[in-house]
Amino acid sequence: MSWQQSLRAAIRSLRTEEQRILKDLDSVRDHISELQSLSKESRPRGSGRREGPRRPRRLSAKGRTAISRAAKRRWADYRAQKGK
Repeated sequence: MSWQQSLRAAIRSLRTEEQRILKDLDSVRDHISELQSLSKESRPRGSGRREGPRRPRRLSAKGRTAISRAAKRRWADYRAQKGK
């Protein structure tokens, strides 16, 4: 068997394997969608939320600095446009 024939056989084998995997993937996706639809139907509205008070969000010092600089830059641009 020449190297070209071996290559063709390998490609044919890989394509067959690809088709099998795609079929399995479709089956897995079907099962996932079934489970999702079941969970949506049986779950009361809003039950996905966490119980208890929500923790306040905190910005890092670096984040606050970045926001401050951006705001100052926007105001400077606004004032420059207004002064024209």
